[in-house]
Amino acid sequence: MGSTAQGKVKDRFGFGVFLELEDAPEVHGFIDLLSYNPDGTINDPDAAPVPLPEVGELVEGVVAMHVDRDRQIRIRVGLPYWEL
Repeated sequence: MGSTAQGKVKDRFGFGVFLELEDAPEVHGFIDLLSYNPDGTINDPDAAPVPLPEVGELVEGVVAMHVDRDRQIRIRVGLPYWEL
């Protein structure tokens, strides 16, 4: 955890996106809605919602959690909402 991960958006849903990771294609990357905060405005009530990245878009973030049995990592883009 804490290392950088980069991948291409494979699937996009209202709750988050799944990534195909460049360096580890056998591992599933996931970014949930609250973990995608590239511009730091997630806690600002006057800010417009930040749209999730589109399918095919390249995304880079920090590994926030690892679930070994599912071969999945959760990735955070930007500061977590509780640190803003």
